[in-house]
Amino acid sequence: MKALVFHGKEDIRYEEVPTPQPKKGEVLIKVKAVSICGSDLAGFRGINPMRVPPLIMGHEFSGEVAELGEGVTNAKVGDKVGVITNLFCGTCAACKAGLTNICDNRLIIGTTMKAGSYNGAMADYVVAPAAKLFPLSGRHSFAEYALLEPLSTSLRATKLAGDLQGKTVTVIGCGPIGLLAVMCLKLYGAKTIVAADVLDKRLDMARKCGATDVLNAKEDLLAFTRKLTDDAGVDVVFDAVGSASTVNQGVDIVKLGGKVIWVGLVQPKIEFEYKHAVVKEIAFQGTYLYVTEMLDGLELLEQGKLNLGQIITSEYPMSEGPRIFKELISPDAQDIKVILKNE
Repeated sequence: MKALVFHGKEDIRYEEVPTPQPKKGEVLIKVKAVSICGSDLAGFRGINPMRVPPLIMGHEFSGEVAELGEGVTNAKVGDKVGVITNLFCGTCAACKAGLTNICDNRLIIGTTMKAGSYNGAMADYVVAPAAKLFPLSGRHSFAEYALLEPLSTSLRATKLAGDLQGKTVTVIGCGPIGLLAVMCLKLYGAKTIVAADVLDKRLDMARKCGATDVLNAKEDLLAFTRKLTDDAGVDVVFDAVGSASTVNQGVDIVKLGGKVIWVGLVQPKIEFEYKHAVVKEIAFQGTYLYVTEMLDGLELLEQGKLNLGQIITSEYPMSEGPRIFKELISPDAQDIKVILKNE
């Protein structure tokens, strides 16, 4: 089969590799659509330790069952499926507590974790445990279904924010996770949603996704939110960037006793205004991956409550992957969400 193989910093090649064979309890999936995640781009740039070459990336995908391994009874060849790509152990303390998203023993399809690497879906085919499959109705495109994985991250973050009815929320960073968060916040009843980003194209998309107000982050976000809230500050901040500047910005703009949700992971270490946060009695909530949210998101999509396709700005054949990766790390990149497809 053909696959996009990550060989090292800014080196990804579309090449022939052996087609994986499903073992007992596994299925072979014909990949129809795979989304390029920001974490994949970080791996391509050589700054993500969760992408160790050689590796076939791709953890946001959908496809059709092509072959069954021994003992598989919950699927048949030709089924349209999505895959829960977090392969948690089920026996550690985190898993027993229901926090399967932070299992230390997990593998994640298309990434490198403590437990090792697992080839992903930027290929003609990918192998996955049959127990991780979920059926797709086919009412939406494979490209839209591929976005259920990033949606699940935004959906979990939204749930962890608590009651949002009538609240004022600021989303800092309008990449795919931030935009999907805007959709979820609107769905969960937030009254005012302020979206901030440095790119006007993303702010335009944020409005389409449900933001009531947008502001270029080069402007004074503190002054804007203070005026909007009669100097009180916003109820909740979603930081979908995770840099020193955005983390401290969140501390500044949230109200006394407010909540800040951390979901972005741009910088592993930051300078933080700790005292300022303490005296404001801010509640900070880190959030990572998902637990049940992929299936929750599927239900919302099938019910017509979310329009995931609107953030897809380009679709390309898988063979164009090497060129697309290089373009996406360019300072001039305009795409928001890119899908690679197999015919």
